[in-house]
Amino acid sequence: MRIEITCENRVGILQEITAIFADFRVNVTSGELGGDSGDKVYLSAPGMLNTQFSAIEKSLLQVPGLKRVRRISLIPSERRHFELDTLLRHVSEPVLSVDREGRVVAANLAAARAFGVSMDRVPGMQLQRFLPLLQVAELLRDFAVPRYGVPVTVRGQDFRLEWVPIALGDDSAVESLAGAVLTLQPDADTAALSRLPSPVALWDFDLRRQACLDLQEMAALASPLLITGEAGSGKSTFAGAVHYLSPLASRGDCMRLDPSPGFEAGLPSGAWPDAGTLVIEEPERLAPAAQQSLLRQLRALPRTVRAVATSQQPALLQPALAQFFSELVLELPPLRSMRPAIGRFASATLRELGKPGAAGQREGLALGEQAAECLHGFDWPGNFAGLHDCLAAAVRRCRARGATEISAGDLPQPARAGDGLPLDWARGLGYREVMDKVELGLLQALLEQRLSTREMARRLGISHTSVANKLRRHGLAR
Repeated sequence: MRIEITCENRVGILQEITAIFADFRVNVTSGELGGDSGDKVYLSAPGMLNTQFSAIEKSLLQVPGLKRVRRISLIPSERRHFELDTLLRHVSEPVLSVDREGRVVAANLAAARAFGVSMDRVPGMQLQRFLPLLQVAELLRDFAVPRYGVPVTVRGQDFRLEWVPIALGDDSAVESLAGAVLTLQPDADTAALSRLPSPVALWDFDLRRQACLDLQEMAALASPLLITGEAGSGKSTFAGAVHYLSPLASRGDCMRLDPSPGFEAGLPSGAWPDAGTLVIEEPERLAPAAQQSLLRQLRALPRTVRAVATSQQPALLQPALAQFFSELVLELPPLRSMRPAIGRFASATLRELGKPGAAGQREGLALGEQAAECLHGFDWPGNFAGLHDCLAAAVRRCRARGATEISAGDLPQPARAGDGLPLDWARGLGYREVMDKVELGLLQALLEQRLSTREMARRLGISHTSVANKLRRHGLAR
């Protein structure tokens, strides 16, 4: 039985109400406060009999300030839950929620049908079981922001997934996430779906974290975006993430334009998307005339299409095209500048290689301590693409010898020449002069970061006194 009690002032009355129910030995299982004026108390007492209610009603009405007592069918929270549950059950699209560990908390009937299981079996199951290629852990960990239009396949049927995180606080911190709500929209246009880039994890470790946060802000904007960085630094990955972090993904596709050697002969016309994201890979490879032609077509794009370009050498862009992409620029750091996090990047790459269909699909391969030290010392001219290929080769060698831990001997050794300082720069200088110049440049770079001498000592792994002596010797002492 549910009861609604209306009172003029709740102060002190709650204790009297509780005492009356205790006197009649009636167990109240739940209760809440509410009402338009905050003057109502709602109680749920499942085991209360009608005769008990009549006696309790008389006692309650004798309490000063208590105006009315009546039975109700549902207390407000139960009504809201019942209404929402009814609405959810009648939604034709699969809708479900997951917790931080990727377990399904609740789902509607359409989701259960899409997954091919009964309604009562869905809660508690791992979402990864139904969407094995979806990076659930990364989606939950990376950002407390929505994703749109993510292509997924469930039991042979194509869907577009909308991912809305559930935050406990008002901020967008990852720590405030309680899980996420997923909506699957059937996609009958499988040809268009196949054009979409696969969403991948951004791996927001070390300096890359700031790039990810900048991307999160820029993805919600409409201006053209230029993503710069070295080969293999993740420009295409971030360009795809722009699409999925933008509401445009729920209304259109992501089309990639990759200039080829014969591309200058004529740009495709009429092939642009009507809505969504257009990614142009390294337009600086185009001849100047072709860049001008591309610019004219980009200016003619509808407002529902977002232009995103990647570039290794933005200085080679024609001035007008460079100006078109000058409002929003995202620069990705090279892997060698993030040596403290290379171990984490390597572990994340091994997890990717361990997924079904990948080179290292056997579970349990770990990175040995000596192998991690070797990776830390490489310069990585190929950045993340080089790291992936290096670990893929190491995984194959490790599996071939029947081991479960990657050793330093499993890693391909990088080329010794061409990765260090250019020889022309050191021509005519002795060894000591070369090392002095390198040391001077390193100290100047650290001073530009406004680090204290103690912070510089920790960064270089030497004593504070040594840093002070080197600064004095180069005339850099503060």
